[in-house]
Amino acid sequence: MEFTNIYIISQIITIVYYAILSFSYLLKDRRKILTANFVAHIGQTTAMAMLSGYTGAAMALIMMFRDLIFLVQETKKSKGKAINKRFDLSIFIVTVILIIILTAFTYNGPLSLLSVIATLIGTFALWQKNVKTYKILGVVVGLFWLSYNIVIMSIMGIILESILGICSIIGYIRDTKREGEE
Repeated sequence: MEFTNIYIISQIITIVYYAILSFSYLLKDRRKILTANFVAHIGQTTAMAMLSGYTGAAMALIMMFRDLIFLVQETKKSKGKAINKRFDLSIFIVTVILIIILTAFTYNGPLSLLSVIATLIGTFALWQKNVKTYKILGVVVGLFWLSYNIVIMSIMGIILESILGICSIIGYIRDTKREGEE
C-alpha cells in the first residue's frame, strides 16, 4: 500500500464521515439521525471511490439517496401528514433493487459483497423506524463495513469503524437505560 496524496485525502474524508456517523448513534431523534447519515454518506461515497472501492462507493451513494428519501418522509410525518404504508414499503423495495443493480455493475469478487450486506442491513435498520433497533443493527452493519475497510485497506476506516461500533453499543445501552427509567 502506497501513501499517495489521493490515499491521504481519502483518509481525511474518512475521519470526517466517521465522526458524523459516530455522532448519529448518540442521537435520539430520527430526523437528526437521517440528516447525519446523509451528510456522512456524501463523504463515504467520495472516500470509497478514491480507494477504488467502487461497490462500497455505489452502496454509499444509495445510502445517501435512501437517507434523503427517509428524511423527507420523516419531515412530512412531523408536520402531521400521514405516511402511506405502501409507499413506505415501495421505497424499501426500490432501494433493495437499486442495491442489487449497482452491485451487478460494481461487483469485484465475493469480498465486495461485504459492503452490499452492510447496506441491506442498514437500509432495513433505518426503514423500520425504531431508533433502538437502528442502533443495535448498527453493530452488525459495522462488522461488515469493518471487513470491507480491511479489504480496501482503509486504515482510518478500520480504526474508525471499530470506534463507530463502540458508539453504536453506547447509544443502544443509553436508550435501554432511559427506557428503564421511564
